[in-house]
Amino acid sequence: MDLIKHKFLLLPLLVILFTFFIDKLILLERVHTYFSKSLSDINYIQKNQLYQDLIVYLGTPNRKKVLVYFGNSRGLLFDNEYIEAKYPGWTLFNFSVPGGKSDYTLQWMEKFEKDNVKPDFILFDQSVELYNDSATLKVDETLTNGLEVNFVFRHFSLFSTDEISTLIAKRMFRAYQYRPKLEVILARNKQKDKFLYPYREMRKNLFAKLDQNRGSAKTPGTHEGTLPEELLKKSSLGDFHSYLVPFQFSENTLAFLDEAIQISKRLEVPSATIWVRLSLPYLEHIRNDQVSLGAGKKGTVYEDWLPKIEMYQSKVQIPLWNMNDDPTYSCNAFSDAGHMSPSCYKEYTNFIMDRVTKF
Repeated sequence: MDLIKHKFLLLPLLVILFTFFIDKLILLERVHTYFSKSLSDINYIQKNQLYQDLIVYLGTPNRKKVLVYFGNSRGLLFDNEYIEAKYPGWTLFNFSVPGGKSDYTLQWMEKFEKDNVKPDFILFDQSVELYNDSATLKVDETLTNGLEVNFVFRHFSLFSTDEISTLIAKRMFRAYQYRPKLEVILARNKQKDKFLYPYREMRKNLFAKLDQNRGSAKTPGTHEGTLPEELLKKSSLGDFHSYLVPFQFSENTLAFLDEAIQISKRLEVPSATIWVRLSLPYLEHIRNDQVSLGAGKKGTVYEDWLPKIEMYQSKVQIPLWNMNDDPTYSCNAFSDAGHMSPSCYKEYTNFIMDRVTKF
């Protein structure tokens, strides 16, 4: 009754509803391409189609064996043609996404269990950066692009208040995530042939490549993409301080991964985890630089993180494929501190498939 008598009290609610509506309107594909710059969301969008394709493929008579890979941007560039030619009888369905974390992995694994989806092998990522609760630069792409709100609510206790705030701000009002700039909108509108249409074509082509190559972004080896040594050292120092200084081990990240692995066990699907190769300068910082580890402790990220991961792997009896300490892997061409050059992807593929095919 008070609202009827004092209609002005409805104004804040109407403003919020109007803002919410406008926010959803400007994020239509043909609208938000006037100001957005990212391609990351395409990877997340395509994974829904990939999941349906996987279900259909697993029901196909005389199919190849299926490896499912849950990784991040370090696992995007595989080539199924190469895999199927060199490893007859196997194919890859790649669920790797930029910024992929174990929460996103668990969300898919819950769907696998619900739908009784059973590939022949599952590979889970173990990236050290995703285990840092105190990172200067937060990796939040799964929150903004991949996680369903009901999943976050079901696992509410495993998310920090900052993560919940990010989810509310960037998922309810996605314009906050993209931050549209008027000058960008005007420039793209004025020079559509130069800016707008090429960007739309890039998004369309990326989706097509992901679709054709079962979740992998493009065929590797088409360019070297190798950073010169001095720039690689500079990139490594920057990434180290952005993602790993200070370092506080995230038990929640491990809890998400553990539940995903327990689901794979219940499905009776063999699995492993992988610590993907990092550039040598970046790894040197991780191995040797003293950082704050919380609670007044100091030490290296390597000596704090790796023993905990190895102890966990031993406990669940799942192998850790550590590319950074494996003497048999030698490709050290990098596009930046943490991403192997496309020229390394055949060796990267062989490292994985040689192990998968022995199970």
